[in-house]
Amino acid sequence: MSTDRPVVAPQPRRNADGTTTVTTLDAGDVRLVCPDWCIVQHGYRYPPARAEITHCGDPEWALVDTPESGPTSLVEVGLVQWPFSTRSQVLLEVQTDDGRKEVGPTGARRFAAALRKHADHIDTMAAKLEAIRAGEGR
Repeated sequence: MSTDRPVVAPQPRRNADGTTTVTTLDAGDVRLVCPDWCIVQHGYRYPPARAEITHCGDPEWALVDTPESGPTSLVEVGLVQWPFSTRSQVLLEVQTDDGRKEVGPTGARRFAAALRKHADHIDTMAAKLEAIRAGEGR
């Protein structure tokens, strides 16, 4: 963070036409038209640079509730876009062990394929677990 940024950013202004105006560090007031999937109110702690303005979709977690451990989350995905950056296309943001990864349709489908393959492996391991447990009583 730059030390010359103000401590508090001005609140975004909601305009009568449904747009939002955000005061940026480098471009002054910027009027935003949010896509219908954007859940961001565009309030920033510090005035953002224009390229830092972000549209985010509602993140969704893959959840599981097990009898042994209760509920837990597995992976989070959601739409993301930096409309004024050099990467202005909408991407899918996936939370991984390596951090958050932004991918396009091909990458998203590769994540889905890897998760399906892993799910098949978990099913195989569950069957093995059942077989092991069935033999425990002997």
